[in-house]
Amino acid sequence: MSDTLSQIGHHCCAAVVILYHPQRDYLDNIRTWIEQVDAVYVVDNSESPDLTIAEHLSVLPGVTYLAQGENRGVAYGLNLGARKAIEAGYDYLLTMDQDSRASGALVKTMFECLDASAATVGIISPFHLTRAVRQRPSGATCSDVMTPMTSGCLLNLSAWRCIGPFREDFFIDFVDDEFCLRLRRNGYQVLQANAALLEHEVGNVTRFGPFIATNHSPLRRYYKTRNRFAVFAEYRRDFPGHCLFDLVRLAKEAASIVLFEREKGAKLRMMWRGWRDFRRGKFGKFEGGSR
Repeated sequence: MSDTLSQIGHHCCAAVVILYHPQRDYLDNIRTWIEQVDAVYVVDNSESPDLTIAEHLSVLPGVTYLAQGENRGVAYGLNLGARKAIEAGYDYLLTMDQDSRASGALVKTMFECLDASAATVGIISPFHLTRAVRQRPSGATCSDVMTPMTSGCLLNLSAWRCIGPFREDFFIDFVDDEFCLRLRRNGYQVLQANAALLEHEVGNVTRFGPFIATNHSPLRRYYKTRNRFAVFAEYRRDFPGHCLFDLVRLAKEAASIVLFEREKGAKLRMMWRGWRDFRRGKFGKFEGGSR
């Protein structure tokens, strides 16, 4: 067990990181947090994995490389990591993105949010430093947060077993939102460790006053729209305030596309297709002819 986790006590922690045609800095990113966990499951969703990736990862301790040979989606990778961690006897899973860089005491700081009510904590999130958000929080060490991004989160594997896996039919986008709302519906807490910092890339983000242009591709706009409406339909009665807030965010995103982004027509068309497929109950990986 690593020195960091030895200080924590009985908690055992593995990690999963999902790769998809990673850039060269993915290995440096992994090195920022690998010593904070006992084992790492690297799920490579690249259709044609780079043959050097396994070689590069083999020099890192405790790494299991799982090449899929196809893009099976973020939720599949998270669930695969959770199953592997449970089989190996771990209690918690650090869920990482290939583009994320961790602070030196990320895991230890998140574990400090656990107390006598640890069994009811489903997820602990770090504070995500992005291009759009640089102001670090002040005040409480641990606070309630509604639906944090998956990257850098500490997942209670007992809660994962209780409420069920991440929705693989979402493929990508709103996987984290749906899972956190399901945790809350089942009585689990979702917390943020405000002193645990994670550098995370969120698209090619540009801020224009109250608008944030993320410049996501038309295909990502499809997934975001389809899965967002699925979350609305499932959770609007349990969390009406959250769903209303996200509807406002959807309107601002559409405005940002029209005002500031390229490929406006393609993105709006894919948003329409996402809404249409939601209405038809069509989920899973998009198999159409768009990017």
